[in-house]
Amino acid sequence: MTRRDVFAALTARGADRAVIDFSGGNDEGGPDSITLLCGEVTVGTLPSWPAGGDQTAEEQALARLADALSEPVFDVYHTFAGDFDVTGEVIWDVQAQTVQMSRDERSDYVHSEDYL
Repeated sequence: MTRRDVFAALTARGADRAVIDFSGGNDEGGPDSITLLCGEVTVGTLPSWPAGGDQTAEEQALARLADALSEPVFDVYHTFAGDFDVTGEVIWDVQAQTVQMSRDERSDYVHSEDYL
């Protein structure tokens, strides 16, 4: 889906923004939740991971939208490989037509030497 498609899908679902909470690091991670909001009211949630098996056309459309909304996370963190932990959120703002990511990334490297 293009960004234009994503914003159109959010509008069609009555949302003025989508918030994707994510976390990961050390070779795993991804979206934890995908919430569609209008003002302060939740108008829907999307599955953060695709379901297996047979899906209806609506379930397939929701899965495509969830993938598109999560794409900025995977564009930055790919497979979440590395020695770090991150939490954050991506906000798709329909009115401003913007996508913004905020994150808290931490790396704890411990170097130790033992004399044998």
